[in-house]
Amino acid sequence: MFGLSLSMREKIKDLVFHQENRLNHYSIDTFKLEKTTGCDGKLRWKDIGEFSNYHTYPFLKWRHPAEKVYRYHFKDIIIDSYFMVFFKQGRVIVNSNPYIIGDLLASMRVQPDKLIDARNQGVVFCCSDHWENNYYHWIIHAIPAYFSAMQSGIKAKYLLPYPLMEWRKRSLELLGIDLSLCYPIEKEKQYRFAELYSFDYASGKLDFSCSAKSKQAYALMKQNVFKSNYSVELHDKIYISRLGKNNRRLSNENELIAALKKRGYFILNPELYSLDEQVILFHNARIVVGLLGAGLSNIAFCQEGALVYELIPSHHDNPCFLALSLQGGLHYWADRFDTGVHHVGPDHLSAWQKSIDILFVMQRLDELEPSMQN
Repeated sequence: MFGLSLSMREKIKDLVFHQENRLNHYSIDTFKLEKTTGCDGKLRWKDIGEFSNYHTYPFLKWRHPAEKVYRYHFKDIIIDSYFMVFFKQGRVIVNSNPYIIGDLLASMRVQPDKLIDARNQGVVFCCSDHWENNYYHWIIHAIPAYFSAMQSGIKAKYLLPYPLMEWRKRSLELLGIDLSLCYPIEKEKQYRFAELYSFDYASGKLDFSCSAKSKQAYALMKQNVFKSNYSVELHDKIYISRLGKNNRRLSNENELIAALKKRGYFILNPELYSLDEQVILFHNARIVVGLLGAGLSNIAFCQEGALVYELIPSHHDNPCFLALSLQGGLHYWADRFDTGVHHVGPDHLSAWQKSIDILFVMQRLDELEPSMQN
């Protein structure tokens, strides 16, 4: 497919879009919300030749096309709230959750013993995916969907996964959503609704392109934070700690932190701060350094021109934070480090088998920090 012209690739995508048993097949009204901007890894804020060992930057040849973003409208539909897949006429809609594929997708069934008839709730918005407790998935997938639902002018209730964590509750308040207009859904249940709207934002379809709607949503959250009375000590330079995390654990992170402290970095554990405080901290940061992880989602609240330096594990070189940086007008750099993990495909769980080269990181910061904006 990579040898095909852009117009031919678009035609193929349109054919797939209209295939039977997909979202658009059952939607009675499919509305295009926006067309995103495509992304690539070409460095535009600095000449890459000014960096030593620039071959460790993993995304120079990476690119992702623009995406069309849709809102779907269904009548008499069932959702499985654990996997966030939809059923119509007893059949699973195959692309209702792009993460559920293969044998797992084929095993999906309507389960009468778990089914709650919620048709009396009227019209509802479905805005989150099945990883609603993951900070990245909520900020990047759910928030733009809730924002688009709120902007639509359609009178409907918002489906809200329960139990509700405080930071998820606060994120909706910062969008201006009235929580009394939400309908709680439990993780182990299935629900039948008379009328439901869903959004491509919640599918992860936009992880690698730049969305104007998403940017507007984050700007609105920041605006409402600034109206609050929160205060927190500000820092120009932030390192996002992953100490205590099991996924992609780095054995010498303590040593890395000690070296960063000597350079004046504030070591941030995001979980110790309220959402408002995190928004304020990242809005005021001039450089953010972090290992690949959900805490980097907070760069959505950085000011244009802020520096982002991501430490990429070789077994999971994911460009999602490059795309988020491009969306926000941030200056992004990453180095890919050999973790010693043998893998066939991306592996987002395994701990690093090798230590990170701390001297290399410090030398890279010597090159990056002079570009920090005042």
